[in-house]
Amino acid sequence: MDIFTLLIIGHLIGSVLGVGGATMIEVHLNQALKDSNMSVDERGMLGLNFVVLRIGLVLALVTGFGFIVYYIANGQEFKLQNPVLWAKLAMIVIVAVNALMLQSHKIGLYWGSALSFVTWWATFILGIFLTNNVRFGFIGIMIVYALTVVAGAYILHKIRGYIKSKNA
Repeated sequence: MDIFTLLIIGHLIGSVLGVGGATMIEVHLNQALKDSNMSVDERGMLGLNFVVLRIGLVLALVTGFGFIVYYIANGQEFKLQNPVLWAKLAMIVIVAVNALMLQSHKIGLYWGSALSFVTWWATFILGIFLTNNVRFGFIGIMIVYALTVVAGAYILHKIRGYIKSKNA
């Protein structure tokens, strides 16, 4: 198996673990916060979700930047002109910075959670576009992404409100 294939497989696994981890965190977080009291079991489940998410993040970061090294080392610099590649890499960096900010309590759960959830799904969807050579401008992608984060935060807020109201 060649290096490029390993990069693709590693990046796909990282993306799937990231999307799955972020999705399960939202499910379990909403379940845990519905009564405003997180049990030991709920903390344990969320801790496991975070481990899966972190493994996905490390794989996505290493393989994402591994593509850059691979393209340069193999004379395929033209592939670095793809704005979808740069948007996806920017989002992976954003999700990494967001994770550090959440862990150090520099960003609230409202925005941090939405940023993580939406970003993981956005990178996954961009990966589909990237492999099918669908091209959009970097600025356009990032504007749609920013609007999606705002919409995602609002939707997650409404879901949490609905869950809390059902528990009251």
